[in-house]
Amino acid sequence: MSIPDLSQLSFASLVDPFVGVESPANCLPGPYLPFGMVRVGPDVEPPQPTHGYRSGDRIVGFSHTHVAGTGGTSRYGNIRVIPYPGGSHLVPGPLAPRNESGCPGYYRVELENSSITAELTATARAAVHRYRFSGSGNLLVDLGAVVKTGLSFTEWDHMPRSLGGWVEMLSDREFCGRADLQGGWGHDFPYSVYFYARLSKLANLRYAIDSSGSRFESSATGPNTAAYFHFADPAEVELRVGISYVSLAKARASLEREVGEKSFDQVRAEAAQIWERTLSRIAVHGGTNADQKLFYSLFYRLACMPTDLGIDDEFGSWHSGVRHFTDYYCLWDSVRNADSFFALFDPELAVDKINCLLDVAEHTGWLPDAWIAGHSAFIQGGSSADILLSEYHQKRLEGIDTARGLELVLRNSETPSRDPFHRGRFLEDYERLGYVSTACPRSAVSRHLEYAYQDFCTAVLARSLGRNDAAQRKLRHSRKLWNLWRDDMGYFAPKNPDGSWAEPFDPLRPAAQSWLDPYFYEGPSAQWSFQTFHDFAGLVERRGGPEGFVRHLDEYFERGRHASKETILHVPFLYHYAGEPARSSARVRQWMRRCFTLDRRGLSDNEDMGCQSAWFMASALGLYPVMGQDIYWLTAPIFDEAEIQLGASGATLRIRAPGAADEHQYIARAKLDGRPLEEAWLRHEQIANGATLELELASSPTDWGKGRPPPSPLPGFSL
Repeated sequence: MSIPDLSQLSFASLVDPFVGVESPANCLPGPYLPFGMVRVGPDVEPPQPTHGYRSGDRIVGFSHTHVAGTGGTSRYGNIRVIPYPGGSHLVPGPLAPRNESGCPGYYRVELENSSITAELTATARAAVHRYRFSGSGNLLVDLGAVVKTGLSFTEWDHMPRSLGGWVEMLSDREFCGRADLQGGWGHDFPYSVYFYARLSKLANLRYAIDSSGSRFESSATGPNTAAYFHFADPAEVELRVGISYVSLAKARASLEREVGEKSFDQVRAEAAQIWERTLSRIAVHGGTNADQKLFYSLFYRLACMPTDLGIDDEFGSWHSGVRHFTDYYCLWDSVRNADSFFALFDPELAVDKINCLLDVAEHTGWLPDAWIAGHSAFIQGGSSADILLSEYHQKRLEGIDTARGLELVLRNSETPSRDPFHRGRFLEDYERLGYVSTACPRSAVSRHLEYAYQDFCTAVLARSLGRNDAAQRKLRHSRKLWNLWRDDMGYFAPKNPDGSWAEPFDPLRPAAQSWLDPYFYEGPSAQWSFQTFHDFAGLVERRGGPEGFVRHLDEYFERGRHASKETILHVPFLYHYAGEPARSSARVRQWMRRCFTLDRRGLSDNEDMGCQSAWFMASALGLYPVMGQDIYWLTAPIFDEAEIQLGASGATLRIRAPGAADEHQYIARAKLDGRPLEEAWLRHEQIANGATLELELASSPTDWGKGRPPPSPLPGFSL
């Protein structure tokens, strides 16, 4: 077989797979395909970040399953391959890395003073390893491997660990096994990883090992089992590994189907071409070379999670003819922008992802917000699927049974739950008192704010489907938004069940561990008090009108809130609601430059299923989606031109902004399909079938869009 030509790559060649690999972003340096199940890569010695990697640290091996961009406790890091030099011994030490390099679908590193060169490439459900030993060498395949962060644990953080498993030698070059594992962020349910592997070279010595270190010729069972191979002479060894969450047969079938007899270089080249096709869906021109590289490196991050399990294939709990995904880690993060962004340029994928969550609700009774390893995980603030279902219906995405979806949303949000940390809501006080009180042990106020917006989105959906009874009920709940607003402070605040305000309370400070704060999740009230998506107009009014709101925003940014936390990603755009889109443009550009850089520390917060990457990409295009609505905020782009393919429709959205640069960060005039555009926002229907947006940029603030704020839906909502 010939090796595909990579010289014609243009978009994939701009990707730096090491952008954002350092904490807190925790992006993967190793290869993966778009939403692929196998994410093979290096693990450093513990304690490890959640993705297992830290630049410059000694490497303990290369495992096949990883989460990407997450915080909290780790999960996965399973079926770890450990290469090491010298004679046979069973406990290799970590090896120092040198000369790391990579590109989409490929990773390379030299180990132990360059005595070993390790190379990795991947398909959707398999990996191919290539190891070159300068002398004798060994491979140990550790079935008990997990990534370990060493964090303290809460009710939703559980120590990853090996429960059991088995390994079997099938022939001189084939072996297989199963690892039974447990633990990680979100829940403590066990899961299994099956593998089937083939070596390109006969080993001089091989055996299976159990947890006591005993050696067996054909098989071993129990936790922390392993397979060992020794090569006496200098060698180049390829190891091909198929992975499955369901069965050994599927692991083997995936390896045969996706790798077969292809060489390492063929698999690598095909991976690069898959990435080229994916990245070419959005073509940007002009701007700086560094900005282009950062844009496509973050596009590479955006297309990492959740994990595509196919239709009735790698999801073993039930078969329903629905395409399934896992590692929604979490919808609470991606709903901020990534899911809306996909709805623009890959609506088919957006539909499949929401249909998966609806299918889960059909079979489990509850809509998950985080869906990991076949189980619902910790709910950080309600069900974000409520928001997306309403948004996708407003945007007229096809292929969703929205009427049935509404029933599932209503059931999920109105059924009392015995475990609202993992299913449903903290309902009692929200319904009886009109607010989530301090009786809720975690994140009482932020949950209240999220419930209110989710209820508004549900009301919009119910009204459009003619369900006025449900719309009226949910609209009433959504108006509870302001029940926790303290006029004397100008912030949302916690309230006790008896109606008194909780004291003492400082809106500027969260608890020492923000994810354990009793009132606000991962941030203070000063941050969460911008979460009024269905009534930004009401927030502007409570902050003294447009001028007062602008002052408040300026003061907020001057206090140094420059980390791009999920729940404040929309805040730089809120000057729009004071009728000052030029200020939004300037603040967005400031955040882009402070929070995103073309290096290993390139993101200022967890990547979290694309929310950071989508923020930069949408901001760079000057077209930022509003979650749960059909609105896009407009700001000055950083590229002269962009062409966005709108899914399988064949339509294209073109954005032209000649002279785009940091010195031209304001919009002076705009046209949509040749007609003047006076507002600094668009509706989805204006661009969904293809359009041309032309922007004339300026070096100083202009009056374009001034005094024309986007619609704030709650005040004008009627049945």
